[in-house]
Amino acid sequence: MRRLPSTGHTFTRLLYALVLVGGIALLAFGWYTRGADRDASAGRYVEGILGRPLHPSPLFARGNPPDADLAALLFSGLTRISADGTPVPDLAERWEVTPDGLAYTFHLRPDLRWHDGEQLDAADVAFTVSAVQAPGFAGAPALAARWSGVRVVTPDPQTVLMRLPAPAAGFLAQAALGIVPAHLLRSLSPAQLPDASRAASTVGSGPFRLVSLDATRAVLEPNASYHFGVPGLSGVVLRFYPDRDTLARAVSGGEVQAALLPEGADDALARAVAARPLLRPTPLVVGGYTALYLNNQRGILADPALRRALAASIDREALIAATGATPRALVGDGPIVPGTWAYSPGVWPRLDQADALFDAAGWPRGTDGIRAKSIARLRLELVTNADVEREELASAVANQLRPRGIEVTVRALPAGELLRDRIDPRDFDLLLFGWQTDVDPDPYGGWHTSQIGAGGRNIAGFHDADADRALEAARVTLDTAERREQYARFTARFIDQAPSVILQYPRRIYVQPRNLEGIAGGVLFDPADRFREVYRWRSEPSVGGRGR
Repeated sequence: MRRLPSTGHTFTRLLYALVLVGGIALLAFGWYTRGADRDASAGRYVEGILGRPLHPSPLFARGNPPDADLAALLFSGLTRISADGTPVPDLAERWEVTPDGLAYTFHLRPDLRWHDGEQLDAADVAFTVSAVQAPGFAGAPALAARWSGVRVVTPDPQTVLMRLPAPAAGFLAQAALGIVPAHLLRSLSPAQLPDASRAASTVGSGPFRLVSLDATRAVLEPNASYHFGVPGLSGVVLRFYPDRDTLARAVSGGEVQAALLPEGADDALARAVAARPLLRPTPLVVGGYTALYLNNQRGILADPALRRALAASIDREALIAATGATPRALVGDGPIVPGTWAYSPGVWPRLDQADALFDAAGWPRGTDGIRAKSIARLRLELVTNADVEREELASAVANQLRPRGIEVTVRALPAGELLRDRIDPRDFDLLLFGWQTDVDPDPYGGWHTSQIGAGGRNIAGFHDADADRALEAARVTLDTAERREQYARFTARFIDQAPSVILQYPRRIYVQPRNLEGIAGGVLFDPADRFREVYRWRSEPSVGGRGR
């Protein structure tokens, strides 16, 4: 779980100005800029990235976006993740699954090649999994845990059989892990793998191969043996910047043509984008949401009738407008992100029903306008992390609840204190916080009864037998249609019981040249997902001459 981005209104106004001005300027200027160097003039795609690479391998990229970006361009998995989160064929052209969901047989494409020309086969898949499973693996513990207990058998060079310890509906998404070359790495121990030579650790089978890499710049060229065909771009250059200000200068000066703007992009970056009218900003939904968690284990909030009244009091569209979040957020709905294969829209109580719902729950207004039951006034504390934009959103929520006759106080705490003193011990009434989803949209971890309590991630303490049954059924079936149906049932039950309110789905702005074609978009489960179909990208001829 991590905090998801908040938003700002200055950025929004500048982006709208960018769209308006950019549409006019497109008629007069070409796509590359005077500030772009030989990379852009040679037809390469040049993108600016915050941070610097450390270990650009799929085994060690987790947690460092520049590494993950490079891994997405250099490596391929048995499967890959499509725009809506559906696993589709990649190195494996097809697969079969046994009825019990315990055995997966992957059939590799013929004549797969590594960037160095060597054959890629089943032995490389087996080596990759064994590296992750090995004692002393230096990568993310969560990655090792995912592959724990999975047995790999290679009956022939084109076939990989994987046996699971238990059925896992999300296993095909897990199989998108980038495969690494056994012929270059098998002589190294698990502890030595992170320090493998750059020449060995960056050889993959992805759409681009690495030409050069240092702390400031990575140069990649198309992989002529890529199994989906030679990519359309003549090359990719990633430039690494230590902070937002230097990235902003690179964007405004034409040093880069593209950037995935960081979370909570500031005014300097917004101005840099607005100064380049030939750039196209595209909002991409992040795989996560910002929620108003209601503590279902806390006194009066254990009553779903009161929770429904609170949920009906929240105008999610007005929150986005009040905080200037458009286009950096979508209106919230349920605990499954829109744009994913599992999403079903929910029908929430209307704003005009809120007062009647409070009355029906036994909380009428007193003579002073504050709702009360017996002698207990409806008084709630809303806590969030000490972040300017998150505090602004919390204040906007409180301002919507107060006219309904609720006494609401807002308290912002440093992130560490919030986690230690409030979230972990579940010491809150209302909590404004973010949730990051996985590629597989299974919401079990956040809302199943088994996840309540110490070590669990059911922050709201939601417990409902009907919701549990839907979540449990969706975890074990491999039928996508059935899973979608179960998640629709869960969403309906979620809205009926109102354990929390999903306020918004954050988005990040991806800025690219207007003449770049073939962009698929889709949900960003990870920032590197923007490269999911980079092999289809092409720079089309532009109108006119040169320009910014």
